[in-house]
Amino acid sequence: MKQLIICALGAFLLVGCSSKAPSAGSQQAYVLNDHEEGITSVPGSEFNRPLIASVDDYTGTRAGGDCSGFITVLNDKYDDLFFNSKDLPKYFTNGRKSQAIYNYYSRKNLLSNTPRVGDLVFFQNTLRSNKGKVNNEISHIGIVREIYADGRVKFVHNTRGRNQADFVNLNKKNVHVAGQKMENSYIVRCGKDRISCLASNRFAGYGRVNN
Repeated sequence: MKQLIICALGAFLLVGCSSKAPSAGSQQAYVLNDHEEGITSVPGSEFNRPLIASVDDYTGTRAGGDCSGFITVLNDKYDDLFFNSKDLPKYFTNGRKSQAIYNYYSRKNLLSNTPRVGDLVFFQNTLRSNKGKVNNEISHIGIVREIYADGRVKFVHNTRGRNQADFVNLNKKNVHVAGQKMENSYIVRCGKDRISCLASNRFAGYGRVNN
């Protein structure tokens, strides 16, 4: 538990995420399992264990260079699992690849508010250039690593050039830490209204890998 808290602490400033590209693969259903600590989570199915092992291997490294670059590394490694790299260019509406990936999932009706391990997670309004303005453009992306019974979702993303684990909990949108648990990591660094900078308040949806 201490490791989870340590890796999630801190406020993170996200710059533009616009690197290379990911295609839809298939996933099996996930079975809930109990941790020794009594926390129910979804550690992954037989299908996605290699993917999650790769996510763990890349955590703490600089693989990908930025958020969409990290997803692209995984996409290339697993044969266009997240998106078809040849088709992605036609989904660009601005210079950000994270937005293009979101558009790809939106067009294919693969967006959801319910996560599964291995799904993508999208965030909006995280750019420094927003200067507090809300334009609902997608500007950050990560991958779901683990899901807890209390609604917390652990995701791995590249922020400031390094891949790290953080948390989002839509059941406690305005809570940063509760007791010993990280509920929502800060996804951007901001001034007075710190609640608005929590991952839950910049959340835009999950991108579901096809069954």
